[in-house]
Amino acid sequence: MNIVEKEALEFYKYDFLNSSENLEGLKSALDSKLYSFNRDRDRLDFLKIIRDTCSVELENHKKDCNGCDYDRQRNKAIFVVEQEIESINKYYSFEPKKEEEFTTEEESKLHSKLNKILNDLEKQNFGQQIIFEEIEELKNHFNLGKKTWFQLAKGKLIELTVDKVIDKVVCIEIFDTLSDGFEHVNKILIK
Repeated sequence: MNIVEKEALEFYKYDFLNSSENLEGLKSALDSKLYSFNRDRDRLDFLKIIRDTCSVELENHKKDCNGCDYDRQRNKAIFVVEQEIESINKYYSFEPKKEEEFTTEEESKLHSKLNKILNDLEKQNFGQQIIFEEIEELKNHFNLGKKTWFQLAKGKLIELTVDKVIDKVVCIEIFDTLSDGFEHVNKILIK
């Protein structure tokens, strides 16, 4: 458990819900605590932990509740936290860690691989526009970093397979082609 997680759980347990029963008090307590974090990524992680913890507590309580006021305050807390998450997400831009960033050479190789895949699919009569749009879209997201980009690629390919636009074998071949030369990329497992 990292510092942000510890702080979030401690804040939730001892300070947040005890700060007030109205929106203004909850927001004030949350704003005061968020001021302690300089990085938006830490703020978002903190808020998501608070929201998830509150949601789990609320669901567990509903199983045994006969109509008390417990859920009203938890719903207010979730509302305040989600507003803050939306506010940060408006201006937050993801920046991958240095070791996760693609080099110019890696971007160029992937771009070439994507073009080759498109040509091969066209030759194999996989001419549906959706395939080309999904693969073309991958070219615009190298800024996500290696891990996130490959997760996006995997998701798009699996979605095309589930929608029966391409078959499993083609999906796996495309991902293997893209991930060739990149360490620590998990292969696609489709049953």
